[in-house]
Amino acid sequence: MKSSQVICIKCSDYDEEKIYSAIRQAVNGLGGIGAFVQRDEKILVKPNFLAPNPPEKAVTTHPAVAGAVFRLLSEYGCARVSYGDSPGLGSMRSVAEKSGIASEAARYSVAEADMSHEVFTLYDEGITAKSFYFCRGVTEADAVISVSKMKTHQLEKITGAVKNVYGFICGARKAAGHVSYPNAHVFARMLCDIHRCVKPRLHIMDGILAMEGNGPGSGDPVPMNIIMVSTDPVAMDTVFARLIYLDPELVPTIVMGENMGIGNCDFAKISLRFIDADASYSDQTAVSGKNPADPLIAGDSYAFKSPDDAPADSLPSDDASASENMRGENMPSADIITIDELVALLGNPDFNADRTGKKLHILSAWSDIMTTFAKKPVIDVKKCVKCGICVEHCPVPGKAVNFPEKETKSGNVVNLTEKAAKPGNASKLTEIEAKSGKAVSFPEKTQPQHSGDDNSDRSRPPVYDYSKCIRCYCCQEMCPQSAITAK
Repeated sequence: MKSSQVICIKCSDYDEEKIYSAIRQAVNGLGGIGAFVQRDEKILVKPNFLAPNPPEKAVTTHPAVAGAVFRLLSEYGCARVSYGDSPGLGSMRSVAEKSGIASEAARYSVAEADMSHEVFTLYDEGITAKSFYFCRGVTEADAVISVSKMKTHQLEKITGAVKNVYGFICGARKAAGHVSYPNAHVFARMLCDIHRCVKPRLHIMDGILAMEGNGPGSGDPVPMNIIMVSTDPVAMDTVFARLIYLDPELVPTIVMGENMGIGNCDFAKISLRFIDADASYSDQTAVSGKNPADPLIAGDSYAFKSPDDAPADSLPSDDASASENMRGENMPSADIITIDELVALLGNPDFNADRTGKKLHILSAWSDIMTTFAKKPVIDVKKCVKCGICVEHCPVPGKAVNFPEKETKSGNVVNLTEKAAKPGNASKLTEIEAKSGKAVSFPEKTQPQHSGDDNSDRSRPPVYDYSKCIRCYCCQEMCPQSAITAK
């Protein structure tokens, strides 16, 4: 595989102009936005939309980062841009509005992609996955730009560029995927097949405010002060892992990603370049005596705010000179930096992440035995509000987490099947039916009790059947109360 380039931007806040200028400079360093998209193509921008949360929670991609991508495409003249993700909790619109990305999309006339209807897609070239239920918005796009969020993940240790593509899968199909690909290593290979099938053209990671600990939805925000831009999702995640002092060989998506040819995790094949957006932004203001948000003038490295604000001769056209202008030939180049230098500058050895486990270059990593010894999801009963979301999102047939059965005054579970089997009890059951106004059914003893069953007790927290649990952590990921952790 050819060498990869990751451009790392030091950025300590979500100042819109600073972020836009830095991302534009980074993309210019990779050949300019024109190297990745054509103006007449349908372009899907894919942020991380896990659940409806405000930006300060670090659950979703920050609107300033997504907005910078919208603006870059708008200024290049792309008029068929949409955005979308299939969230784990809530509707896409609710997540977009809560995260602030909906307002950024409206600002640049970016449409909502159709992420609620599925399209069955065959992929014969798949190594692990031969077909997918993609969201329609994915199948309708000519080009995809992934804008991920830097977070921990209980199944894959981290979620970044490689994992972000799982939002291409439509709705409840995502939970079902955990049953079809029931451990971290097989699941990672399926993610790599999605990459090989869809082929996102550009990856941008928001790590200015990352998430540590009980991620990807219930962790703690922590500043990492970085944005990364690359065409290689594996190289980008490898840099992420090193910055948090996590051995990349412990991360299934990284190891399987290189193994399946979607990117590099060997720094001998990864070139790093560095942009200090904090310093260059303040220097530009001091030297030019102007606000970088003002329209572009000759020699500036900052662009106009929108196409309407630009000088007529600066707007993109189809001629070669305009195309070169959008590639930023006069922009300052990023500095070369080594991974050790980057870690010394922006690394966080105290970042709360799971650094346990065996390196995955050994064949035993493929075994289902790994699932048996994985951490278990555990409910903190003091935090649990008994909403049942964990039960609803458990993909296992028969449910590995469920509300307990109702108890009698003596503490024994009511079992109408056994009562019916005893002589003389039929008339008693008839009385029960008459008093309740409902017919009494007699399920098989092995039939699981679900959250909606009459016999489930929603006054008590759900409980796990670990013999069924596949350690997919869907329950932990979706819990809105941060009441579930992996132990």
